Amino acid sequence: MKNTKEQIIRHKKKNVRIFPIYKTVSWDLLFYFPIIFLFLTQVKGLSASQVLFADAFYTLLNTFWQLPVTSLVDRIGKKNCLIIGNVLYSLSILAMIFMQNYYELLIIQFIYALGYSTKGICESNILYDSLPTGKKRGKVFSTIDGKSASYFYLFDSISSVIAGFTFVINGYIPMILCFICCVISTIISFKFRHTVILEEKVKPISLKEYFGQLRDSLGFFAKSKRIKLLISLNAVFMGLVLGIVNLRSSMLSEMKVPEEYFGVIFALLQLSAAFTSRQSNKIHNAFRNKTLTYLTIPVTISCIIIGFIGGDPLSKSSLILIFLLYLLQYAIKGPYQALISRYLNNFTNRKIRPKITALKHLSSNLFTAGISLLCALLLEITTTANTFIIIGCITTIFIVLLLDYMRGRVGLKPEQYSKEDIKYSLNRPIK
Repeated sequence: MKNTKEQIIRHKKKNVRIFPIYKTVSWDLLFYFPIIFLFLTQVKGLSASQVLFADAFYTLLNTFWQLPVTSLVDRIGKKNCLIIGNVLYSLSILAMIFMQNYYELLIIQFIYALGYSTKGICESNILYDSLPTGKKRGKVFSTIDGKSASYFYLFDSISSVIAGFTFVINGYIPMILCFICCVISTIISFKFRHTVILEEKVKPISLKEYFGQLRDSLGFFAKSKRIKLLISLNAVFMGLVLGIVNLRSSMLSEMKVPEEYFGVIFALLQLSAAFTSRQSNKIHNAFRNKTLTYLTIPVTISCIIIGFIGGDPLSKSSLILIFLLYLLQYAIKGPYQALISRYLNNFTNRKIRPKITALKHLSSNLFTAGISLLCALLLEITTTANTFIIIGCITTIFIVLLLDYMRGRVGLKPEQYSKEDIKYSLNRPIK
């Protein structure tokens, strides 16, 4: 039975209603991040360096999967890919529970990366595609996405506390709870509806035609200074944010923080992100074209400060200051992720958005892999504190140079951009 326009409108409304529920339990792994460093080092017997090398391997695999997954999205649709991604997520956590050695972890990372790439390309695009077109589309998107993110951070903070205390009882309990949440995410993903009228669906294209479209898209990225700079900045910033996840745990471990308090600390961090995520639109209105500067620089500088403070690992005052800096990083991460998606989705249509998202993930994964690999190598020869200082200095230099070059090229009014920068702002590319 063919989908009518009225049915598509109902489908879109349903997707918008479901999205906050889905993102609350599915945006990232619950019960996982506060204890995964402890789980792999204490329960599975791996070293800190091995954990960070596995992280680097995961992000490289994530990069590898971006283009094949983008082709898959074009062929079978966002909803189907979302379901596949969540199934792979569930399988990877289940396998991690039963793994016996480091090499099995690397195989699991292969599945985990494929799942993350598949679901990551679809999630924000399903919401954006379901919103009415118009000038307020970006504002509505960032409002719904920001609120959904705040719900996730709130739920994640509760799960973090539970993860920390249950880990002390048995290291496997948080991982089992994580697996259950992945199964719930998979069930919810079946509830989304397709939002393309059947008559308008694109017929399957050949591999040659797909690479022709991809080449045209990459040509757009190369010529559009706005997209190129936004993606480059996001790569450096998210590479830092994601690359130091386990480095934070390593710092707390060196400072002799009891395992049960890991969850409490990460819960408070997620609460800060939950609060600020809802303020993403207010932050944009307050800072306008300076928004990315005020969001990125404090994070890179905080890494350098953490490194200097962490040189005295047994000091209680040092631990408090480091926690406050972690708090700052999470408070910034919340609105940043909603706003960068909004900025990248501006002046685009539904056909180009998955490719922009794929390039965003691909570039940030490459930089995350580099950060993780560098952290792993540095931990072999120096302390976590010194590693923070080195990583902070490198990323600060990159961010400052990019922000300086972005002046006069990003954050302009639509009429101030070239045709190449807004080429895909219509339903079809401008010739």
